[in-house]
Amino acid sequence: MTGANALIGISARALLCVKAVTGARRLVFAIVLILLGGTLFAENLRVQFIDVGQGDAILLQTDDHAVLVDAGQYQDAADYLGEHGVDLLDLAIATHGHADHVGGFPAVFETVQVRELWYNGQEHPTLTFERFLDAVLASEAEYREPARGDRAEFGNLAIEVLHPEGSAADYDGHLHDKNIVVRATYHEFSVMLTGDAEAELELELIELEDMVLESVVLKLGHHGSSTSSSREFLAAVSPAVVVYQAGEDNPYGHPHAEVITRIEETTQAEIYGTDVHGTVVIETDGIEYSVETSNGMRQPIQPHQFE
Repeated sequence: MTGANALIGISARALLCVKAVTGARRLVFAIVLILLGGTLFAENLRVQFIDVGQGDAILLQTDDHAVLVDAGQYQDAADYLGEHGVDLLDLAIATHGHADHVGGFPAVFETVQVRELWYNGQEHPTLTFERFLDAVLASEAEYREPARGDRAEFGNLAIEVLHPEGSAADYDGHLHDKNIVVRATYHEFSVMLTGDAEAELELELIELEDMVLESVVLKLGHHGSSTSSSREFLAAVSPAVVVYQAGEDNPYGHPHAEVITRIEETTQAEIYGTDVHGTVVIETDGIEYSVETSNGMRQPIQPHQFE
């Protein structure tokens, strides 16, 4: 819903409130709500799951702000930003140190200005990770190791950290254990971005009191691997749309067929994947949303395709 249609939608919601107002004040109240509603919802959010092959890169973009979560392994994310006129990122998040999530950041730093970078602090002994660190140090971006409950707001777009509980600089376990998980909200719309979170981490989030997990959109953990997207987590998030990011004919078999089965049996979600649809773009006014794909394929994936 955009433009005039968005205003019509806002008007309808506003008029429901008008029923409580009587006399001459009713018309004035309606006009004020409609004008305010049109202003608040005139701007849309575009959540772009960029096709970077076997890797993650998600751009959340409004008219005035842009946030990048992971950057794939190669040049693809930087090229996408350049092609779409993005020259400033308010925030970049590297969920963990594996190459298919941080390898593309040096090219991103060369392409756009980054105001702030979030990373969990855990070291990884690879050349790709060293290049990532060098790019961060050479940039002017403010560096931060976020903790659960931290929140950043960019207009009506809010990013909240669900995991890890604090810096992982001294952690020597698996990189997925302290992977950064964020939930982004935009008015009534929400998207869960999981990086490579696996089932044990998912269970930890479920067991936390006062943790809001339910989201309109879920980015499947670890490219649709069977190590992630447990039935319990899928039920807790209860998404309307799920998206996985994986390379076409990748050697890992992502997404795994059992994950697709879990989604079918646990949710009513539509399934999109970058290996099938190319870049997946979800645009929302904060209430309604639409899904577009770079290759023009609008039909969601059907579970029988993975049998």
